[in-house]
Amino acid sequence: MAELKNEFSWSVSRDRLFRSCPRAYYYNYYGSWGGWDRSAPGRTRKIYILKNLQTLEMWAGGIVHDTIAEVLRRYARLRAPIRAGELQARARAKLRQGWVEAVNGVWRQSPKKTNLYDLYYGNGKTLPRERTERIRERVYSCLAAFADSDVLRAVLAVPYMSWRPVDQLDSFALEGLKVWCAIDFAYTDPGGVLRILDWKTGGENTQELELQLACYAYFAQEKWYTPVENLRTAGVYLRDGGRVREHCVTPEVLVRAKETILDSAARMREKLTDVPKNAAREEDFPFSEDERTCNRCNFREVCPRADGSSRTA
Repeated sequence: MAELKNEFSWSVSRDRLFRSCPRAYYYNYYGSWGGWDRSAPGRTRKIYILKNLQTLEMWAGGIVHDTIAEVLRRYARLRAPIRAGELQARARAKLRQGWVEAVNGVWRQSPKKTNLYDLYYGNGKTLPRERTERIRERVYSCLAAFADSDVLRAVLAVPYMSWRPVDQLDSFALEGLKVWCAIDFAYTDPGGVLRILDWKTGGENTQELELQLACYAYFAQEKWYTPVENLRTAGVYLRDGGRVREHCVTPEVLVRAKETILDSAARMREKLTDVPKNAAREEDFPFSEDERTCNRCNFREVCPRADGSSRTA
């Protein structure tokens, strides 16, 4: 097997973390590299474990996305009905499994298993009942909204052959820069328009969503040969009953997104000691000056700036 290389790339989430805290960005993309190997140095292994921490909200959103992807793929194979009760039953099993993994520390041996930030930096075993119930209800209500949405009815009204791959991580090239994205769902409607949908389980961040959807549009142009005038993109807000917020993709929007992406990538590369090798040093990445960012950071346990904010469990 060929040796894995830590190649430079860009994504919306990578940009978000870099802007939030360059030191956390270093830990996530450089300090954790190789930490999946049990023989990795202790600090590298620790950083890799911390990289995989999830807040309750992230965990809930991931379960909603995974459940929707599963039932859409199953519908494509079997034409099985998509009902809220079944979606919620699938999610309930995922919630139970994830909770057991987190509490039992399965992540110590397999860091990709569920590891919840709120437990890790808590007592490791329990959380207030009202918090866990609120997360469960968020998952259930999002899935119910999806099952009863006009968006789902529109998706199921077109032939499966009009669908694109469901929730599949892929990349495209932008002036030689690899840009990662994972389109939640896309299909061609009866009028021949390619519609790209992004399921949202949190609040609305218009600026970030516009950038994310522009990335999807670039991907669709490069991989699916779809002209921009034949694209429609939208966020589907499942916590708001499946409300659809369309974002118009125009040449001007794409130019603005391209400038943002290339500028962001350039600022990331400025921190590297060797750009062709994608090599970096921890001390070259400054800490966030926002105490709130530090207080909710995955890497509190290893970051010098945390100063006593390490794990208590």
